[in-house]
Amino acid sequence: MAMKQKKIFFRLLLICLILLLSSAALSTSKQLDAKLAKLRAHKGAYTFIVIGDSRGGDKIYQNLIARALKRNPDFFVHMGDNIIEQGNRNDWAHFWKLSEAIDVPFFLTIGNHAVDDKESETVWKEEVDLPGNELYYSWVVGKSLFVVLDTFEMDREYKIEGAQLAWLKRTLDPEKYDHQFVFLHAPLYLNKDAFHYGDSLDKYPKLRDDLAKFFEEKKVNAVFTGHEHKYEKRKMGGVWQIITGGGGQRLYGKTFCHFVAVTVDEDRVNVKAIDKEGVMRDEFIMH
Repeated sequence: MAMKQKKIFFRLLLICLILLLSSAALSTSKQLDAKLAKLRAHKGAYTFIVIGDSRGGDKIYQNLIARALKRNPDFFVHMGDNIIEQGNRNDWAHFWKLSEAIDVPFFLTIGNHAVDDKESETVWKEEVDLPGNELYYSWVVGKSLFVVLDTFEMDREYKIEGAQLAWLKRTLDPEKYDHQFVFLHAPLYLNKDAFHYGDSLDKYPKLRDDLAKFFEEKKVNAVFTGHEHKYEKRKMGGVWQIITGGGGQRLYGKTFCHFVAVTVDEDRVNVKAIDKEGVMRDEFIMH
């Protein structure tokens, strides 16, 4: 009799645990839905912060976050490489601790130091609270569309193809949105002297060129990337390509640690690159 009671007790305990976890997941989902709904309903001008490649540069990263928050942004986008070792839960806990000052929606892009196999991909999904499948996804702010892509999809590294490309083609819509911004870790274009030249989307030039042409056809305003630890901008076929990989990690070449602040006010899109001293190192308007 005692043995049966123990079995019943443990079964009830297991059921309670499952219900508790389900309730927590539902609560988190509702919180995310509320954040997305608030952004979707936003009217008027808004500002967002883009920062990337912060792994290991804790003091610089926190300094940049503090300076960025003074601009009262509506949300942040991290361009990837936020942790040192793929799938390492201690690294994730450390990253969230460093980022706890961010009190607005926080969107992450997959970098090569976050995901490199199915196990680390599972850890990613358990650690982040993002829309859709959490690997590539989108959200809306007023009349603007924001799209995050995964350049490290299993067996498709540095390629945007298959189901992800089909989803992207269904998602971008210049007739529906006034502005469209795309975020992915690995750049489309790099100079030949770049550290990651040939180790980004330029590894497959034909696929890269087709993707760039598609962005132009869909009237994407800008493509933000990281991976290369520097700040750089160029305009290709009417689409701005902005590398913002100066979030704290060791820099490549003559560049500076930074974040990018983007303010959208009707047709005007103002972009500023701010360094760790709070100095504006670049500013331009996207027309």
